[in-house]
Amino acid sequence: MLDLLKAYLVRNFEQSFVLLILVVTVVVNYYVPQKVAFLNFYFLPIILGAYYLGQKRAMLGAVFCVVMMTGYALHDPDAFVSTGSPREIYLYITIWGSFLILAAAVVGRLQEHLKEEVGVARQLNQQLDLNRQELNESNRQLLDTNQNLEARVEERTQELRHSKAAIEGLKTKVEGALYSTMDSAVVNMMIEGRLRSEKRQMAVMFVDLVGFTTYSESSPPENVVADVNRYLQDMEPVMLSYHAHIDKYMGDGIMCEFGAPVEYAMHRLMAVACAVKMQRALAERNHPWQMRVGIASGNAIVGLVGSRRQTYTAIGDIVNLAARLERGCEPGRVLIDRRTFEEIHPYFETRRIRNLYLRESDRAKEQELNALLEELPARKADADLLHRIGKLHLQMQELPEAMECFESALGLDPANDAFKISYADAGLKLKESEKISVKGKFHRVEAFEVSGMKDPLLNTDKIPAALCERYRKVVDEMNVPEDVTLPSEVIDGSIGHSRVVAFLSFALADALGLSNSEKQDILRAGFLADIGKELISPELRNRRGGLSLTELETVKQHPDESCRLMRKMGYDNPAVLNLVRHSHEHFANDGGYPRELRGEDIPFGSRIIAVADTYDAMTSWRPYSQPWERHAALGEINREVEKGRFDPAVVGKLSQLVA
Repeated sequence: MLDLLKAYLVRNFEQSFVLLILVVTVVVNYYVPQKVAFLNFYFLPIILGAYYLGQKRAMLGAVFCVVMMTGYALHDPDAFVSTGSPREIYLYITIWGSFLILAAAVVGRLQEHLKEEVGVARQLNQQLDLNRQELNESNRQLLDTNQNLEARVEERTQELRHSKAAIEGLKTKVEGALYSTMDSAVVNMMIEGRLRSEKRQMAVMFVDLVGFTTYSESSPPENVVADVNRYLQDMEPVMLSYHAHIDKYMGDGIMCEFGAPVEYAMHRLMAVACAVKMQRALAERNHPWQMRVGIASGNAIVGLVGSRRQTYTAIGDIVNLAARLERGCEPGRVLIDRRTFEEIHPYFETRRIRNLYLRESDRAKEQELNALLEELPARKADADLLHRIGKLHLQMQELPEAMECFESALGLDPANDAFKISYADAGLKLKESEKISVKGKFHRVEAFEVSGMKDPLLNTDKIPAALCERYRKVVDEMNVPEDVTLPSEVIDGSIGHSRVVAFLSFALADALGLSNSEKQDILRAGFLADIGKELISPELRNRRGGLSLTELETVKQHPDESCRLMRKMGYDNPAVLNLVRHSHEHFANDGGYPRELRGEDIPFGSRIIAVADTYDAMTSWRPYSQPWERHAALGEINREVEKGRFDPAVVGKLSQLVA
């Protein structure tokens, strides 16, 4: 009920306002004796009117109240007499009316201002509500979007994972296919964009099986395939250990290069060592064939050849020469050209081949020549024998040898016309060429047969024969395979170094009175001390000048690398590892590595190995340096003793053994 009344009054406030004023005016003037006191009552409706009706209507209401009260005062002045004189009454009403109007104006103005502020606030609230609704809607949409986005992101992530897995799988398959058909170094250089065609010094090797055609014709295909795969499984590790680039398989034949795509200064040595090891592996593993190997070295163009289907290969004269040397090689042998021979002959047993395609008559001449050459040392003054040997050399196109024999014969018998004619004939033919003919070659070439590796212990220039005879058996029976060190030694031309160091170290240890267990430890440590040189780049190992500080620090790390490789191979004897770790320490001055121990703190076996290592390095031939004479090398080592590098006792004993 009250709510209805309140709502009615708010809707009809103006009429209610006028009615209230009239009622109050009538009541005050007719029923209230204290009229002046009740004049302040009019402020209440005027203030309410100003609040609800606004400034203008409130002022009109105030004027209306003043007019009415003034009218009553004029109509019945006696009603106001008790409060003062008429003049005071009129003044009081005037002041009251003024304040009433002023109150109406001020309150009305405040109400309008408040109404404006409220209106603005209401609009702002409405706008805020609207924005809040929009924000809520946006949040709801964003939440939905986020939920959908997370789902889409997760879905896309799964797709990317599957795509990545597929790409990785495809990459693995592609790399596997590439690695199975191309050398890993070629694949890596191709991926990195470093592969290009270039002219390079290198060695090319051709390998072929003898009797394969006959064997394949008489054997089931599945047996042939199985035997070929077994043959390649035995040959591939040997080729890869000597850093060969396997160019292609041609049925039962193999073509590979050394010195490409990775450049190696000792590519000729690597090729011949690889060939000898392949022949040995074929013989040891009971394959039903024999093998021929041809090697030639020199300049060739290497790079990718082909249009859509490309292969990394070598092109050049040495490729053709290597193939023809292989065809002219005796089964079970290795045939090389002159350039290769000049670098490898100090390390390998070789003999010059007079003709690759000997007829039966030529073979008879060669046998006759060899027989006469065996007689020559005992008959050096026999002019006729020299003439006969010279004639055979001439018939076999060995013109320098023929000229030498004819000159010697003429020196013994200057008046012999037959000698003079033969000498003149040889001189005319010498203008052609002293080299043998290879089928398919316009120019004549020299060829040399490699039958095996030389034993460095038989080099009497640095090891006396008696010393070799005494201790050689110990090294031969050492239970460490040569293949552990040889692939590393060919890189810098130090073939046989580990064998000689082990031999000398054992001999020194025995001469110095060490126990059998100590001698055996020193023997193995001396053999394995330098296998860590694989850590050093081939360019650095073949450097002919000095080393920078950074390069020297790299070199100093190789004893620790030797120990790491020994553990990897199963050589975990702590005593042997300790000997290797300190095998390059200087005895009494700075500069040793890697631990820089001093004097007696260095293991005695390490001091022995250091002396043996230096002696062999100085007295051995290298492609980049000539060997020292034995006594000169000992003199230099003794000067190093004075500088504090070596143990004097060890050097003194070495001088006694090899002097």
